[in-house]
Formats: sequence, structure tokens, C-alpha cells
Amino acid sequence: MKNKFTSFAIICFLFYGNTVFKAQESVEINNLKSQLKLNKSDKERAKIFDDLGNIYYQNKNIDSAISYSKLGLPFYLKNNNVEQIGRTNLFIGNLYLHKNDLVTGEKYLLEAEKYLHKTENYDKRAVLNFLMARVNAVNKKSDVAAKYYNEILKYNKEGRKIDKNIVMESYQGLFANNFIQQEYADSYTALYTYIDFVKKNYPENLYPAYRSAGTFFLTSRDNKKALEYFQKGLEVSQKSHNDLQTAEAKIFMANIYSEMNKLEVAKKYLNEAKTYYESQNLKDNLPLVYYYFSDIYSKEKDFVKAEEYAAKGMKLSSEKDPMYQYYKNHEGFIGLKKIMEDSLALKNNPSKLSALESKTKAQEKNLEYFTQLKTYVSPEIFIQNYEVLHRAYAFLGDYTQSYSYLKKMYDKKEETYGMDKMKALSSVQSETEVANERTRIKLEEETKRIQLQKEIELKALRFEYEKKQAAAKTDEERKRLALEEDLKRKEIQIKFDEEQKAVALKYSQEKNIAKINQEKKDAIAKADLESSKTQKNMWAIGAGLSLLLLGFAGFSYNQKRKDNKKIAEEKQKSDDLLLNILPFEVAEELKEKGKTSAKHFDEVSVLFTDFVNFTANSERIGVQEVLNELNICFTEFDRIMEKYNLEKIKTIGDAYLAVSGLPVSNDQHAKNAVSASLEILSYIQHRKQHNPNALNIRIGIHSGAVIAGIVGVKKFAYDIWGDTVNTAARMEQNSAPGRVNVSEATYQLIKESFSFEYRGKIETKGKGAMDMYFANQI
Repeated sequence: MKNKFTSFAIICFLFYGNTVFKAQESVEINNLKSQLKLNKSDKERAKIFDDLGNIYYQNKNIDSAISYSKLGLPFYLKNNNVEQIGRTNLFIGNLYLHKNDLVTGEKYLLEAEKYLHKTENYDKRAVLNFLMARVNAVNKKSDVAAKYYNEILKYNKEGRKIDKNIVMESYQGLFANNFIQQEYADSYTALYTYIDFVKKNYPENLYPAYRSAGTFFLTSRDNKKALEYFQKGLEVSQKSHNDLQTAEAKIFMANIYSEMNKLEVAKKYLNEAKTYYESQNLKDNLPLVYYYFSDIYSKEKDFVKAEEYAAKGMKLSSEKDPMYQYYKNHEGFIGLKKIMEDSLALKNNPSKLSALESKTKAQEKNLEYFTQLKTYVSPEIFIQNYEVLHRAYAFLGDYTQSYSYLKKMYDKKEETYGMDKMKALSSVQSETEVANERTRIKLEEETKRIQLQKEIELKALRFEYEKKQAAAKTDEERKRLALEEDLKRKEIQIKFDEEQKAVALKYSQEKNIAKINQEKKDAIAKADLESSKTQKNMWAIGAGLSLLLLGFAGFSYNQKRKDNKKIAEEKQKSDDLLLNILPFEVAEELKEKGKTSAKHFDEVSVLFTDFVNFTANSERIGVQEVLNELNICFTEFDRIMEKYNLEKIKTIGDAYLAVSGLPVSNDQHAKNAVSASLEILSYIQHRKQHNPNALNIRIGIHSGAVIAGIVGVKKFAYDIWGDTVNTAARMEQNSAPGRVNVSEATYQLIKESFSFEYRGKIETKGKGAMDMYFANQI
């Protein structure tokens, strides 16, 4: 599930290092406290308070660190020590961020900003800007966050003395900032710059860079690339023997394999991470592992285990944990999915419906927490909650609410994964990769040329000195020639090493120039966009004035709009009704041309079902009860047909006719028809266990050619004809209760996909003896 992966990655990025431990009072702390009791000057007391704050911070006792650091502030204010006031406010603000108190933390950071920006201490200014950037990013003030990150990068380009780690974190922050805004094209550009900087300056820190890349590609739905970067991250952590990073990397690997539906591989990685955390007694890390186990079992439809693991995660978490509400949301999400899994039992059980209603209300409260949250929330949280609440309200019969959540889900999907965003990402990605590949090839060719030239010169040198050695008359002369040759070899090597460095520098500069040019293009495009927005605003003002002057035209315009809306609504009703009768392609042809022509389809599979002893059951339990049962079953059959892309043709009494492979051809028509039939059997068997009036069923399938089209002019219907239809009916008639009977033609198409029981040749009405097979799941 992408929602939790993205959320965990971003929240860990914003809140890492927030665990608080109770420290024992050290000898150093006690000594400093003893010194406070002596008569000291303001300057000395302020220094002691600062030292105590730092020691408590190092010992992870954040509350005490805050208390003592605050005590030093009045002394600095009294003496108007600008730099120290700024540094102390910065320190206290950072401590509050460690406690996840963003409001108080930001207050102290803003105070620090007033003072530090008056100083030349660029190192502390960079730290301040970095913390302000993170606070604004998490508060969804992305433009402000970007301004602070870019200020740090400006310091770096100007050659100011600042911590390079802050520069690296700022590159990462710019990527995360764009990522949070779902600006995928800008995110990709920032990500590429970040990874490039780390490779050149901090190769030992490549793990978080690769983790960020994996997160990005997973969110932009490129599983192949995501797997590639998570694998790189895992290799880096293993190579550096960082067991904690390795365990985390295995969780990310589990997530991507889960997304790719390779669930057993995902479980393997999760179990390895779990074993490590348990061996190190790292209980705070286990809720995340249990979440992913819960997600996997949910995908396997084992909701008992899914619920069990969700509960385990909740038990180990607490309200102080930034992820607590995410775990709570997930537990509610799984609970809703579990209760809705058995749709038939749910519909006929008032107590279960009541439980569903209660869980639905609880999940709405969980969702309300994220709706009101002012910090970043992954859009997938909303998408998946909207989807599950839409289904829940449909079961509860509140179709207004159900539709409302369905609309919200589609709107959020469009906002997050809209075509324009994906196109922009694809364009930037292609341009970057092509430019990088072109540069790589140029560098490779130039390197080969230099290497070849060096080898030619060395061979020429060897040939020259072989001749000289042959002509030498004494050992002394030969030794001198050998030393001379060795010296010239070294000179050649140095010359070509320098040439190689110059070439590498040249192509590195070309890459930087290309990047700067691209940034200029982006800035111009952004300015054009802003100009366009301004023009639109001016147009809107002009239009408003025109409407005031021409107010009398408003009424007729509104009336016409209402009429058009009514016409559109009636047209939509007509279109919906038509689609309920005809396949989409046929309905479109009918609307466009006013008629449709019958079409011949060479390869389709026709499916017939028939309930066993339908008439006798009607007499036994009553016609109305049997009709109710028939309606419930046919409604489920409709859903199954839609799932496997079969076209329902009609029902004839208690028989159901459908076809796979039209009106759009499909190479998998036979496989889809058999899969749908086996799911129907599974549904009927399940229903018989819970309903004494459930009916038994026979199913038959045959593959071949048919003609399909509209029958009649009034009360018309879409139908199929041909020998294939008749043969499929014979397959059904010669089937057995609870079995799927297929013809030789169908068997030959899918014999590798299912297991079959050959029944031999069986006599059929009007067809003679035919080979038949019972189909089973593999």
C-alpha cells in the first residue's frame, strides 16, 4: 500500500531523532549545579546554564535541556549579546522540534532569526534556515520552505563557511518539499541533484539518498525503478555493516515486493527485519513491521491475521508516537475490509450491519484527524479511506454518502496522479536521462582516446629504448637507459592522468551548465505562468465590470444554463439506460450513426449457467423466495462478469448467458470465461453453507465463432447467434451440479492454465458424441 510507505518515509524524514530518554544525573552536571550556588557573574552563570543545557541534550533529557537553556536568555538580553541571543533561541527552538512541538519550536526559531541574521555567523544561520525550512515544509508552506533551503545553497555557492552536511540535507529537503506538493517533475530534478551531490561529497551517506529515490519512484508508480533504488540502498547499508539501516532497507524492499504482488518475498524481508529488531530489543521499530505484515495478509484476504498484526502494532505504539494515528487508521481500515468481505452474510445479518455502521463512523473520525491536520498527509491516506467508506455506505444503503465518498476518491486521484503531472515528470525524466547518457558516452569515448594515445606513446618509447639497449656496450650504460626509460614512462603517465582529469572536469562543467540552463528555462516558464494568471485576473475584472453594465443579460443566460443542465441530465439518464442494455461500443455506434450492424466474431467463449431443479424448488419453498434467491445470485454473477470482462447477454428464466471476447476481441477469452465460472461455483458453494434455500448450479462453456448484434426495433436487445451458442447450451445440459463442463475447443485453448478431468465422448442432442472435460482450479 503506497499510502503508508510514503507517509512513513516522509514523517521519518521530518521527525527523525525524536526519542527521549531519561538520563542519570552525571558528575559533570552535579559539578555545574554546585558552581551556580557560588557568587558568579551574569556572564559566568549564563555560560553554566548553556553548558547544562548542552549536557542534558547530549543525554537525551530534552525537558531539562530546555529549562536550563531558557535560564541563560535573560542574561544575554540584559547585555544585548546579539549572537548569543540568536544562538540560544536557535538551540531552544531545535529542542522543541525534538519534542514534536512545532508551534513553540517555530516561535523560538523566528526569534533566533531576528538576531542571527544581523551576524556573520553563516554556520548558525544555515542551521536556522534548515530548521525553518523543515517546519514550513511540515506545515505545508512549501514556498517558504523552498526559500530557506535555497538560502543555504546560496551560502554554499558563495563559499561561506557552513557545515557540508547541512548542504546535503538541504538538497534532500528541496526534494522532499517538492515531493510533498506532488510536483513530480520538480521532485525528479531535485532528487537527481541531491544524489549527484552525495555521490561526489558524501558517498558514505548514499543510503538515505537511494531510500528517497525508491520512495519517489514508488509514489510515481514506477515499481521497477523503485526496486532498483531500494536494492541499491540495501547493498550500501550491508557494505557499510550498518545493521539498523539494513533492517530498515529490508522493510522498504518488503513494501515494493508487496506492491508487485510478490507477497512471499515480501514476508521473507519483513521476517529478517523483525528478527533483527527483536534481537536488539528495538520494540519501537516493530509496529512498522507489523503494519506491513497486516497489509500483506489483507492482500491475501486473510483478514483474521491482518487484524491480528494491526492490533500488535497498535499495542506497541502510543499517542506520543508521530505514527500512532496512522496505525490507528490502518487498524480501522482493516476492520472495515474484514466485515465487508462476506457481503452476503452482511446483507442478511442486522447485527453485522450494526457493527459495520459503528466501524464506519469510527473510521470517519480517524479520517477527520487527517483532514484537520495542518501538517503533511500522504494523499493515499485519503484515497483509500474514501474508497472503503464509499463501499461501507453502499452496504448500509446510504447511497448519497456512498456517492459523495466515491467522488472525493476520484477527485483526489486526479489531483495526485493527474495526466498533466505524469506527462511533466515523463518529459523531465527523459530529458535528464538522455542528457546524462550523452555526456557519459562523450566522456567514455574521450577516455578511450586518451588511453589509446597513452598506449601508443608507451609502445613507441619501449621500441626506442629496446634499440638503445641493444646498442649499449656496458652494464653501466644499460642501467642508465633503464632508469631513463622508467622516468619517461612516469612522465607520460602523469601527462595523461592530468589530461583525464581535465576531460572529467570539462564534462562535469557541461552538466552543470546544462542544469543551470534548465533552471533558467523553468524560471521563465514559471514567470510566464504567473503572467498568464495575472492576465486572467485582469480579464476577470473586466468581465465583472461588463456584467454589471449588462446585468439584464444575466437572467436569460442563467435560464439558458439551467435549461442546458436539465438537457444534460436527461441525456445522461438516457446514456446510462442505453449502457444498461447494450455494450459501450455498440451504444456509441448507435448514438453516432442511429443504427448498428451485426458483427462476426471468430474467437469467443460462450458461458451458460442453469440452476438445478428450479421448478421443484419453487414449489417446495415458494415462488417469491426462489425469485429473491435468483435475484441475489444474478446480481453477484453480474459483478463477476464485470470482474473478468465478460459481456452479459441475457437471463432466460433461471438460465444466465454471457460471452467472453466481444465486443472487444480478447486473446484470454477462454481463460476469463473459465475463471468467472469457477468463481460462480465458489460463490454458490459458500451460499449453500449459509442459506438453506440456496440453489445448485450447472455451467457449460464452448469456444468458437458467433454473430452479435441488436435484435428488433422496439424493446430491442443485444444478442448472439450461431452454432457456438447452441454447443455451449449442450455443454451446460450435460454438465453436473456444482461443475464447469467445457468442450474440446475450449480445453485446447486453456489446457495449460487449469486442471481438467476428461469425461470421454458424451452423446448430445443434435450434435452426436462430443469430447467433454470438467474444469478445476490448478
